[in-house]
Amino acid sequence: DWKSTKDILRCNPWFHGHPRYDSILYTADDDPMAMGQLDLVFRCHLPRHKSLDLAMIRSYRTSSWNPKTRTDCPVRERSAAPMFIALEHLTRGALLCPIFGASQEVFYVVDCIDEDMFLRVNHID
Repeated sequence: DWKSTKDILRCNPWFHGHPRYDSILYTADDDPMAMGQLDLVFRCHLPRHKSLDLAMIRSYRTSSWNPKTRTDCPVRERSAAPMFIALEHLTRGALLCPIFGASQEVFYVVDCIDEDMFLRVNHID
């Protein structure tokens, strides 16, 4: 299926009474599976009536922590430092699940939500 689709991504401190900050997959030169938490979306107005749409994110880096499981599910941990990327570099939404009982705040990357995410996470061309 080669149709374009839309992901509705949210970054809202008060979404139905609770904070909601979605996870994203974005384009980066140094990481083919660059992921982050979408914290803020804004527009910068530039001279000559131009504008630039940006996102402030906190990246998820590959964790050195390994769960005691039989699967090779990718594990990520969230960076505390924010970074800025152009919205055009957002690829899609991503689903990360907190790992309960871990000694630190780490997340599983859920690759079975659809075929596109499965192929991306497992590096299948």
